[in-house]
Amino acid sequence: MEIKKEKRLFDFFDKNNIKYTLYKHQPVFTVEDIPVITEPKGITAIPGTHSKNLFLKDKRDGNYFLVSVTQNKRVDLKELSNTLGTGRFSFGKPQAMQDFLNLEPGSVTPFGLIFDENKKVTFVLDKDFLDVDFINFHPLRNDMNVGLTPEMFLLCMEKLGHKPRVIEIPIKI
Repeated sequence: MEIKKEKRLFDFFDKNNIKYTLYKHQPVFTVEDIPVITEPKGITAIPGTHSKNLFLKDKRDGNYFLVSVTQNKRVDLKELSNTLGTGRFSFGKPQAMQDFLNLEPGSVTPFGLIFDENKKVTFVLDKDFLDVDFINFHPLRNDMNVGLTPEMFLLCMEKLGHKPRVIEIPIKI
């Protein structure tokens, strides 16, 4: 099934003229795993800014959010809910992630929005991604990265019908 999911994404890129570079590496489940695979050509050798992606549920209204931030940020979920005008956040359950984004824990990515055809998930993007040359996200699995310019990424999200809400992500101090 992974191959089918991945093929659907890469076919989408090709059909919509989304230019990207594909990087293969050992599986990475969390940002904390990145230093483990740095030798000789691990993920830190991949140019650009890497991402941390959170699948969240609004406890008040039951709405789902996918929040993508630059890799080293510690998100203040309470302040994020205030910024977005939602109830408090909890992490979305793996079954909901599977149902809406066709993703498993450890491989959360905004590219999973390709499966959210009913637009049940709100996409929130860290504005800091727009100030770098290249950004990197998993392409539906955690042993590869797709690197692309912020402009290409935004075009991709627009073509998916998931234009992100771009905000300054509140961080824990």
